[in-house]
Amino acid sequence: MMKVLNMKNRLFPVLIVVLVAGSFTATQAQRAPLPLGTVSVVDQLPLCPSGFSSGMTCFQAQMSCPSTDDIGFTYGFEDPAGLPTGTIVLLEGGAGTNASGGSAYAEQYLEDGFRVVQMVWDSAWEVTGGSNTPSIKMGACRPATFLNYVFQNLYRGGGMCSQGDSAGSGAVAYSLAWYGAANFLDKLELLSGPVFGDIEQGCVVPNAPISTVCPAGQFGCNGSPWPDSPAYVGGDITAIDNWTADPTCNGGSPTSQASNQSWKAMSIVDGTADPSFSYPQTAMAGWLCSNVDKVQNNSAAQGEFFYEQFTNSSQTAGYSVTRIDHCSGTEGVSDGVTPQGVEGRTAITQDMIAGCFRRHVSRH
Repeated sequence: MMKVLNMKNRLFPVLIVVLVAGSFTATQAQRAPLPLGTVSVVDQLPLCPSGFSSGMTCFQAQMSCPSTDDIGFTYGFEDPAGLPTGTIVLLEGGAGTNASGGSAYAEQYLEDGFRVVQMVWDSAWEVTGGSNTPSIKMGACRPATFLNYVFQNLYRGGGMCSQGDSAGSGAVAYSLAWYGAANFLDKLELLSGPVFGDIEQGCVVPNAPISTVCPAGQFGCNGSPWPDSPAYVGGDITAIDNWTADPTCNGGSPTSQASNQSWKAMSIVDGTADPSFSYPQTAMAGWLCSNVDKVQNNSAAQGEFFYEQFTNSSQTAGYSVTRIDHCSGTEGVSDGVTPQGVEGRTAITQDMIAGCFRRHVSRH
């Protein structure tokens, strides 16, 4: 639990260790769960950075993870009026350096009685840095460690839940498949992703075939099938180039076998038997933009690589993947509509509020 010191007339946690026993290097077999890292809180901030929900109390912290450089981050939490019925962690898209995307959801979850946690990284969590082997999968130790940190130190009973958007949904999926987060997470909302389902299929040249998202008969799908290319496009290519330290992703020339293998190895679905896709005490909902307005990127196809791993009800405590039409831009599921005609934001918040309750009966 959280240790607290009174320093400069402020209360803040000073050091939390959440390292799983054992060590890991990039050359060792990757068998889930991979080890987590450590978090040390540096100081409580007088004000939260821009983008955090008003009323939050924020802390500046440092994290160390195996095979990655240390990274700084800021997190904040806010309680509802009254005893919280659960804790919801919001993880942002892209590099995770901007908290503004989750603020609208934060206010709604607070109104409905949940403690809400937001966070931002000082730099892209996907970049392992320094002399470390580039791997988004290894970088995902960071959000996985943060989720565990929240569970160990900020969670106060009820549901322990998380919502991730785009690359944030990728962070949640890595945490489940590779870092054991299904041992404590009760309910998840994955918006526009996970976008790292199969990075090789997003980068390989010649491009991978068009995917069918939610094909007829796929378990848990809400809405009719639609096509989507798994290939990264536009600015997403630049991001993947930077995060993987390989500038050939979806470029003009055929990609090398070494690049293809590297991208595959750092994917959520990496083609091995190592990741876990069994979360019997965790409920999960995915929300993907369709092609109805002909404005789309690969977030749906990349998400499909993850969602097609779930074939029966025994794998989760609740599961759905919903087609969203009329998205705002390529990933704006919040502003689109479900097959039932419900606004995306409304459907997502209602699903979270109804499903964020304690399912892991054996934990503290």
